Amino acid sequence: MDLNSNRVNKLIFIILLFLAFTSCEKEVQWTFEPTDKHIIVDGLLTNVKKSHLIRITNSVTELNEVPKPVSGAFVTIYNGDTVQILTEFPENSGIYKTDSNYRAVLNKVYSLQILFEGKRYTSIARMVPVTPFNKLSYTYNSNNNMYYIDSVAKNFSSKESAMYEIIIDWSHLPDYTDLPFTEKRAVLYYYTLKTIDVSQVFAPEKETVYFPLGSRILERKFSLAPQHAQFVRSLLSETEWRGGFFDVTQANVRTNISNGGLGFFGVSTVIRDTLTVR
Repeated sequence: MDLNSNRVNKLIFIILLFLAFTSCEKEVQWTFEPTDKHIIVDGLLTNVKKSHLIRITNSVTELNEVPKPVSGAFVTIYNGDTVQILTEFPENSGIYKTDSNYRAVLNKVYSLQILFEGKRYTSIARMVPVTPFNKLSYTYNSNNNMYYIDSVAKNFSSKESAMYEIIIDWSHLPDYTDLPFTEKRAVLYYYTLKTIDVSQVFAPEKETVYFPLGSRILERKFSLAPQHAQFVRSLLSETEWRGGFFDVTQANVRTNISNGGLGFFGVSTVIRDTLTVR
């Protein structure tokens, strides 16, 4: 009886909060004051041998404005032993690539340096190990004869922070080959962090992605160093977690780029697994 009473009280509390936040609505005109432009860095090294990318763009001053690439920068990565000089490709794209056989390893510190228009931007990152993951689970939906992901990982863990990338592909199935690419493939991201935020608990629900029998799923788990996890948390607070019952005060997303640069340069251990929906 007491348990049911507590549940009712919690439900009433949430309803009252909802009414309080939605009963008075006021149209707000967003205004953006001009600010100095900054470079935005997006780069991640992993233990997978491949050509790794560092993407550099300019900051924007208008909502939904497409960021312009930063072309012509001199970009290097130093691991304590050797210097890797990155090449911009395609030309004028702002995408800088390492050699195709480059990979990061544990117990090394990676220093990124960017020289652009007389300014020097630096960042330092270190790889941490990743623990094995449990396979994700999916559930059949009888209403549309499709499947959906119902569990990937816990939102909170006292042991590690991690990012999960789930790539679902059903383009090889005969009934879907003629569909546009975006309608036969999906990429989902999930995160495990060492902190629990109220805005995370009450975040808006994600759109459910449905996929057919026979779909192929690639799951990858990335380790997140403490500074990288702080960046992810601040990014989620301004994106996926915003719009719920308990939004936090807006703030700048964390960065580890020096000299006024924004974005993040990280190094992760990654493991992977594949499965077919049966």
